[in-house]
Amino acid sequence: MRNALLHYGDSARLCTNPLLDRLSARHLPIEDRLGELRAALRQAINSLRPPDTVPYSHADWLPYRVLWGRCIQRRNPLQIGDELGLSRATFYRYQAQAIQAVCRVLWERIEASSSPPSLSGVPAVEPPTESPPRWGPPARERVDLQALVAGVQSDMQALLERQNVTLHVRLCENASVIYGDGATLRQIVLNALAAALRLSTGPTLRLEITATPQETRWEIQADAQGRAPVTAASDQHPELDLCAALLQPYGGQITWAESPTGFSLRFTLPTLRPPKVVVVDDDQDTLALYERYLRRAGLDLQIASDSARLWALLEEGYPDLIVLDVLMPHEDGWMVLQRLQTLPETAEIPVIVCSVLAQPSLALTLGARQVLLKPISESALLQAVMQVLGWADSEHAPPQ
Repeated sequence: MRNALLHYGDSARLCTNPLLDRLSARHLPIEDRLGELRAALRQAINSLRPPDTVPYSHADWLPYRVLWGRCIQRRNPLQIGDELGLSRATFYRYQAQAIQAVCRVLWERIEASSSPPSLSGVPAVEPPTESPPRWGPPARERVDLQALVAGVQSDMQALLERQNVTLHVRLCENASVIYGDGATLRQIVLNALAAALRLSTGPTLRLEITATPQETRWEIQADAQGRAPVTAASDQHPELDLCAALLQPYGGQITWAESPTGFSLRFTLPTLRPPKVVVVDDDQDTLALYERYLRRAGLDLQIASDSARLWALLEEGYPDLIVLDVLMPHEDGWMVLQRLQTLPETAEIPVIVCSVLAQPSLALTLGARQVLLKPISESALLQAVMQVLGWADSEHAPPQ
């Protein structure tokens, strides 16, 4: 049971899990059986949810939030722990408690029936819609499209061969990189392909990926002659409900279109890179703290422990913002700031000065956009960064 929960999105692993025979109807196609097993797992996890009268921030929600994020959203334990304020040990303690509780629910369900129950017609459980239902801003790491697609093809190969279906992929030349959480993006594509495979009646699936400066567009086309049109009910295609939930933090959506010979699934994902920020500080603990703050805000972060490393990074490309310490060896922050302002190619890069020295007038005179006095809280740093980047009061600002 634990294996099925922790590999909820991995169809290849679920196909070999003994729960598939206990919680799905054996006469159904494999993708229908996988859909039934996933519905049972979601329902079991949903049983951990406290009553709606309990505030979302209450500790009673933690087992549910930990397991939903870990299993359904396929998020990194460290990310979940950071967002919920849990240490590594506390996170795994809540996860173990939640898995144990869910296993009891699943075992009671198995014991209640001597034959594998069918979940046909049981609506898929949606992610919570309370405010705030999100797990924080989505990660926006650089993801290589070719590697992502190759991984998805490898994961789907066994299922494709079992159903004698060939997957043809067309990746446009200008579609090379997207930004997001790699594991989440992989699950979006896997679930969309799994839904198309389950509903297709032809020997071929076609996946086409095109790119614009703003987004990548994914389209899956399949033949489905002789099949009745699919309704929008969640019990018809729970994989698409999961896709929609995973796309929501990116502002994307998945659409379905029927045609005389088949159907197509379309969804979009962001391609615009997040703002690049270089943090310069000779204190490793401070660098680690700022890195934790800024990566959670979805920024493309580079670290420099001294001015020499900063100049090396600038030779590779110019950032959108520099967060600069003052007290550094060899070349201090004042010297760096003056040098940045005198070079035409770096004069327009905004700088936030962070220092234990209370000299805001000097920093602003030398060209800094903002000055923060150490120690700096996460909210103060993020507010300054958003204002300088122009994210303040913007729809593109990361959620707090």
